[in-house]
Amino acid sequence: MKQYKILLIIADGLGDRPVSKLNGLTPLEAANKPAISDLLKSSMIGLMDPISPGVIPGSDTSHLSIFGLDPHVYYRGRGAFEALGAGATLKHGDVAFRGNFATVNNDLVVVDRRAGRKLEEGEELVKELNEKIKEINDVKIRFYKGTEHRVAVVLSGKGISDKVSDTDPHYEGLKVLESKPLEDSTEALRTAEIINILTRKVFDVLNSSEVNKRRIEQGEKPANIVLLRGAAHYVKLPSFSSYTKLKAAAVSATALIKGICRELGMNVVTPVGATGGIDTDYNAKAKAAIELLKENDFVFLHIKATDAASHDGLVEEKVKAIERIDKVIGTIVDNVGRDNLILMFTGDHTTPVEVKEHSGDPVPILLYVPYPIINDNVKDFNEKEARKGSLRIRGLDVTNILLNYSNRAEKYGA
Repeated sequence: MKQYKILLIIADGLGDRPVSKLNGLTPLEAANKPAISDLLKSSMIGLMDPISPGVIPGSDTSHLSIFGLDPHVYYRGRGAFEALGAGATLKHGDVAFRGNFATVNNDLVVVDRRAGRKLEEGEELVKELNEKIKEINDVKIRFYKGTEHRVAVVLSGKGISDKVSDTDPHYEGLKVLESKPLEDSTEALRTAEIINILTRKVFDVLNSSEVNKRRIEQGEKPANIVLLRGAAHYVKLPSFSSYTKLKAAAVSATALIKGICRELGMNVVTPVGATGGIDTDYNAKAKAAIELLKENDFVFLHIKATDAASHDGLVEEKVKAIERIDKVIGTIVDNVGRDNLILMFTGDHTTPVEVKEHSGDPVPILLYVPYPIINDNVKDFNEKEARKGSLRIRGLDVTNILLNYSNRAEKYGA
């Protein structure tokens, strides 16, 4: 029996709700999608709850679920994945945080949580922090540049804990929070104290940085603080190949996703021009996926632009991103051959563009199969038509479904 290549494409934050600017259509409805429409006659579509109905997923927990790992069992927090994706090498017991370069005033009130979002000087700022802040109370501190305005911070040493609260207030106009222990332990108290010292040191370094003086002169907001959240002890995950028997690769420019995929043992590729934002090079990602499909059983292609547009409330940009993803799908199918490929297209969660945050709504999902199946008789791939389809699954079902239709699944039982 022929075993098919598997291509899983995740458009981050794909799902949406009716948008007033689009006269009640969702961005997925409004987008022109000829390549996807051409696949419908041999596809099943439906809805996926990345975690469970009504649960608002993070990108970390949803991807774990989609890759077949129950986040209730394996999730320890986002910080470790963010750090791995940013290039950190972690060892057991390290505590990692995800963070934002942000702008605060002299009273540490947040002016901009993302310091303008796109931060071209991020590498310079990380280098300066690593040169000037090496250790606090015998705990080693390391900084790593992430995607756009993001940064990862890793603590290494004895007697530290991930049971500490965020310093990120999550809203502008509020003061940077003090980290507090989330359990009654010496380790949690010590770690919170270290984080609070670190926050002040980071502000002192960045606020006097020549990089930020240049930004101010150019009319830009200074990136003069790092807001921390998502503390996580590093605990190693099982490899994707160990439970799927698949040789796997991934294409992504987003630190968090790269971290998860690397931790699962996938070969992770970030092509030149891929940014993890709305300005990403879609063609470069398509070409990378095509090349990886030659040598791998499973290729995962992650595109962040849809989520970035949603968080910024950019309706037209989300529609454009979906249309560009459609071209990516068409390019890959044309090059690999539709007779050789199982293709699944979905999102990791819903991010309504008018809400600008993740929601617990189900996500539309499409599964293209290159041989005769009982396909769903739908007119389009969108949130409304998906309710007429046959699929109603959880994220944890995705990997098993892909293994089944690619003729790679093993019998469960005798």
